[in-house]
Amino acid sequence: MAERCVLLLTRRGDREATEAAGLLRRIGVPVHRLDADRLAEVRAVHGPDGVLALDGHRFAPTVTWLRHFSLRAALPAGPAGGRMVYRDAWTALARQLAAASPAAIGAADPGQLVQRDLARALGVRVPRGLVTTDPADAARLLPAERYVLKVLDRHYVEPEPGRLDWHLPRVVDRVRLAGLPGLPRGTPVMLQEYVEHDTEYRVYLAGDELHAFEVAKERPEDIWTRPDEVMVRQVTPPAAVASAARAVARATGALYGAFDFLRARDRGEPVFLEMNAHGDWHWFERRAGVDVVTRAVVRTVRDLHRSAVGDARPAAVSLLAFLGAGRGG
Repeated sequence: MAERCVLLLTRRGDREATEAAGLLRRIGVPVHRLDADRLAEVRAVHGPDGVLALDGHRFAPTVTWLRHFSLRAALPAGPAGGRMVYRDAWTALARQLAAASPAAIGAADPGQLVQRDLARALGVRVPRGLVTTDPADAARLLPAERYVLKVLDRHYVEPEPGRLDWHLPRVVDRVRLAGLPGLPRGTPVMLQEYVEHDTEYRVYLAGDELHAFEVAKERPEDIWTRPDEVMVRQVTPPAAVASAARAVARATGALYGAFDFLRARDRGEPVFLEMNAHGDWHWFERRAGVDVVTRAVVRTVRDLHRSAVGDARPAAVSLLAFLGAGRGG
């Protein structure tokens, strides 16, 4: 009989995944990892019985966890058309493995338009915004004094394996409104009103657990450009923020998500910005001096795995006690 184990799809530099996989193995949850930038010699067979063979290791995924499995990181040989097929085929296989698994994390990744529509339908406030290829012209449809301009997808691309180009959100005044630097004219971008706020929250949902951090920074891009100037502390999320995060997660089917919220200055209500289904957590944990998200993610994957294999027994030793010494234990 084939082994039942967690399938982790990411890339070599994913430190969060490395730590989580190590902790899962320590508590008896088998994990097989496949990195997008280390596929050249991988031999893969997916049989009609649902068993996956990777380099001779035969197993049936219980949980497929999609993290940073971007084929932009791969460097296959061959003609340009063949390289495109290679990348498309591996991407399709990853998505279909997630769809065929008893549980999947990271596969439910709706974009900003879908997230905003769902949040509004749930009664959660979102900034007024629109998608446009010409921000200066579209501003007439969205009158405001200040705007946030950001890309529709992730804030970075990988023009060649191992080299990242960042295109970060910008706060701009109406009179200086133009496209994001470095993007060709006509690139669709999100243009939204700037919401005056007194608090910003990063909220992580893993399974049924919520963990929140209060973030203090001057500009949206400070986390990437001036990280030492950003203040982070762990907090109990306000009830309205927690309720909104759980509602959006349920609506999207997300088992894990990193949510960004503001507390509006005018009415004190939460304003939902976006959810990242692959959001990293180490940086926020380090700044706050905790490892609560790491533990929550490990518990979530462990429970999904046990459910898939029909093991409902309680752990002989609680995970919290097992990891009590933290990362250095």
